Amino acid sequence: MLQGGGSREDLLALAAESGHRPLDLSLGVPADPAPAAEPGAGTATSAAYPPSRGTEELRAAAAGYLQRRYGVTVPVDSVAACAGSKEFISTLPLFLRDASDATREGSRRDTVLIPSLGYPPYELGVRLAGLRPHRVPVDAEFRMRLDLLPPKAVARALFLWVNTPANPTGVVEPLAPVVAWGRAHGVPVVSDEAYAEATWCDEPRTALSDGLDGVLAVHSVSKRSNGPGLRLGFYAGDPRLVAQLVPRRRAAGLMASDVSQATGTRLFADDHHALAQRRRNAGRVTELVDELNANGVSCTAPEGGLFVWASAPGGDGTAFARAAAARTGIVLAPGVTYGPAGRGHVRIAAVHDRAVLAPRLALLDRLLLGPRTASDRPAAKPCTNPTGLVQPR
Repeated sequence: MLQGGGSREDLLALAAESGHRPLDLSLGVPADPAPAAEPGAGTATSAAYPPSRGTEELRAAAAGYLQRRYGVTVPVDSVAACAGSKEFISTLPLFLRDASDATREGSRRDTVLIPSLGYPPYELGVRLAGLRPHRVPVDAEFRMRLDLLPPKAVARALFLWVNTPANPTGVVEPLAPVVAWGRAHGVPVVSDEAYAEATWCDEPRTALSDGLDGVLAVHSVSKRSNGPGLRLGFYAGDPRLVAQLVPRRRAAGLMASDVSQATGTRLFADDHHALAQRRRNAGRVTELVDELNANGVSCTAPEGGLFVWASAPGGDGTAFARAAAARTGIVLAPGVTYGPAGRGHVRIAAVHDRAVLAPRLALLDRLLLGPRTASDRPAAKPCTNPTGLVQPR
């Protein structure tokens, strides 16, 4: 297979020269229209900065969403806006480091516990803050093993990131034990719940269900509402942590636009559009798993999320992604992007309908994977509830 880099830019360039129209399966952005901006937003007669912590209306809408969807009551003062979850993830270590008293039982809190395989901004944010990332061990099914963390890493931990459904693996973590571990060890737990609405094998969950003390959760309109261009999310939880973050984020100039905040207020108050997007996403995940297994890429249905985490034919995710881009125009995400343990995998986004996927994956099968008999084609192994259409509360 082709040798070289596996960045998204490299792969897009290879796909553009493949002779086929590029098919981007590297990002979790469904091929659906974005939500319309709120009519009349941004038409104030005088210039003003939007509130960094979010308008009262936005924060009330976010609190209402948490109550309806998860049965969790969060005071509006314990909810604040962010300019998308990515911005929050990348800057949180810096602000919590600044807010921390920096010592705990003689050890400096200079470490952030991050998933073994996870969204790259977890590690990036830690390094930008001058802290040390420590990857949490996982078992054979990619579930966190907090019990295997070295005591020294725990003693130095500023906080712990947990992500469920997990990007890229699709694992749905039981959050109650994670929160209990954090409280037992004096380590705040920050739960990235951007994909919560894409929980397929159980009801969507939040770490806030086990109380607010020592817990933050971050949500976004990017996945729930297919609105990544709005750059809007919210964080909620422990009143002390929220109170520490709000003034620091304001001083750093981090704020969502007034148009985004007005639009997000409408979106977080509306469950119907989110359920429709959820149904589309569930169908595409099922179709992607079916088509991959029919065309030589063995995989199982994820427990949640918008991605299939597949073992790369040949065992090298980057080499397979480069070959797929160069010969078929399909852009995949090499697993090593999400951590060293992902080297043998690729992440494939369920963002297109079967009519788009099927012919291109058949081309991938024909050009890269070679002929096989029907008995060689593995069957998909769906999760307990592959449609995932648990109704909102």
